[in-house]
Amino acid sequence: MLKLILANHDGTKWIDFPADPWEAAVWKWLQGLEEKALTGAQYTLHTNKSATEFKERRGQMDIFFQKTKRTKSRFEYKHVLVAGEHKRSFTTADFKACMLQLTRHVRSIFADQPMRRFVHAFTIKAATMELWIYDRSGAYSSGEFNIHHEPEKVARALVAYATMDNDAMGLDMSIEWKNSHRYVTVEDGKGDDKRVELNRLLVRQRAVVCRGTTCFSTRQGVAKFSWRSDKRQPCEIKHLKLAQEKDVEGVATLVGHREITSIAALRAGLDFSSSTRHAFRATARDRSTGHNSLQGSESSGSSRKRKSSDNDPRPTTRRSDSRKSTLRQTYDRSGEANDEASDEAKPSVYTPNQEGPYENRILSCIVIFPAGRVITDFSTIRELLEALRDAIRAHRSLYLKGRILHRDISSNNIIITSPEQADGFKGMLIDLDLAKERDSGPSGARHQTGTVQFMAIEVLRGVDHTYRHDLESFFYVLIWMCARCAWDEVKPFRKEGETAPEESLLRKWEIGSFKDIASAKMGHMTVNSLEDIMNEFPELFEMVKPLCLRIRKLLFPLDKEERMMIGTPAGGPERLYDGIIAAFGEAIDRC
Repeated sequence: MLKLILANHDGTKWIDFPADPWEAAVWKWLQGLEEKALTGAQYTLHTNKSATEFKERRGQMDIFFQKTKRTKSRFEYKHVLVAGEHKRSFTTADFKACMLQLTRHVRSIFADQPMRRFVHAFTIKAATMELWIYDRSGAYSSGEFNIHHEPEKVARALVAYATMDNDAMGLDMSIEWKNSHRYVTVEDGKGDDKRVELNRLLVRQRAVVCRGTTCFSTRQGVAKFSWRSDKRQPCEIKHLKLAQEKDVEGVATLVGHREITSIAALRAGLDFSSSTRHAFRATARDRSTGHNSLQGSESSGSSRKRKSSDNDPRPTTRRSDSRKSTLRQTYDRSGEANDEASDEAKPSVYTPNQEGPYENRILSCIVIFPAGRVITDFSTIRELLEALRDAIRAHRSLYLKGRILHRDISSNNIIITSPEQADGFKGMLIDLDLAKERDSGPSGARHQTGTVQFMAIEVLRGVDHTYRHDLESFFYVLIWMCARCAWDEVKPFRKEGETAPEESLLRKWEIGSFKDIASAKMGHMTVNSLEDIMNEFPELFEMVKPLCLRIRKLLFPLDKEERMMIGTPAGGPERLYDGIIAAFGEAIDRC
């Protein structure tokens, strides 16, 4: 295949490459190379002319590889293997726009293939090409090269994209498929292998640079895959075990765990010592449209060496193998990325520092008991309030008995449970990945902790995390469920003729700098502004408004000068816990 492709280069230039490299002409050239040299390859080139050709209308992709379509159905990102972006001309000023467009496609691939380890991508701008790989720590590349001057790079890339195996393509290798069922093997508490069947996908993270949290239901619990920072010890396992030892109530029980791979292993053999970084800041508009998913990317100006021969240009099973390259690197220093969400992209906190060229992350799997539904799946108001009340009870037990602070209260980390399976709890806490033992030192990871729309005001401003900040996050989850999730078309809360607000005030909790979001929340926690937000609740949620006002008063009391207090009160935490739990209890009685 490699020789057949190179036969179309005359030693100076590609024979049929158009003098005016507009989109249709370059596509015709690529098709010609495919017909002449890539016949029979398992993956083929595709393009689409409009966003409607992709399911969910998630954008038009210039060039991409996937298996050959056998029907006229629309394209789906769950089938895309390699993403490409084409530009008619080459200008350095277009670098950011081109990267953001390519990253949007890659984000959609990760969203629909949440277990994907990395994604290959490329750009063709006039006669300049660049090969990219995106993983959970960012993106890096071969560096730009002229396709006429370095034809072998072009040929090797096209043949590799069309023929590489699952491991080289970045597909998941940890899940075993047998008779249409999927399994993962973990180590149980005795150190023995335990095979667990994975069922329905519960949670996925629609972002590129993130923990990539992906949860599946199991027969009796939940299996969670995530890419944690290597600066964070496997604290979730440690904290789950500690919680069990101290008889903490309302927190999931560990069934088994396994470490699978790491970014360092996937990037092994690459030399980032002389990398070039591009710093650019995402605008508020970029963040509001999800363009800020790219957090770190590197590209190189030199070639990479492969062990494969001319007759077999496919990469070896590891992505990097013994290759070395001098890398050019780009970073978005906005300090934001997209966090895990089961149905829409939302920003979360990511703050890269200067130590090392990238954040090394470790992919691990933990299996916990019992099973549950994420709180966004609530079907009645009573179910929502009971789940939140019991999750706060669990937080109190974790903090007071287990001496562990959760630090990542969000809609994805509270589950609705059956009280028969959960010791009477109708809501429980999961995901202790960012938790911290009380009075312990800093974690050393690059991440500020939390999910931005649920983060407390002081945490957004850099103040050390306390139990009160988590209680504030619970309050924001309650507001979010009522003002945003309750309007979901599949939920039974809309009265006839009732419509959701066109532009929610809570949008200000998602976009902008941390300072902007903190200021927005500060303003929204006044009585008048909170009432404006509560006016966005469906009419059936009228009964929840007194609860919101009471919790606001408990969390944000006035000082002697009648200034609203946002800090942690002096004295023991029981008073605040008891007051909020009692407020929920009274609201539940009214349901």
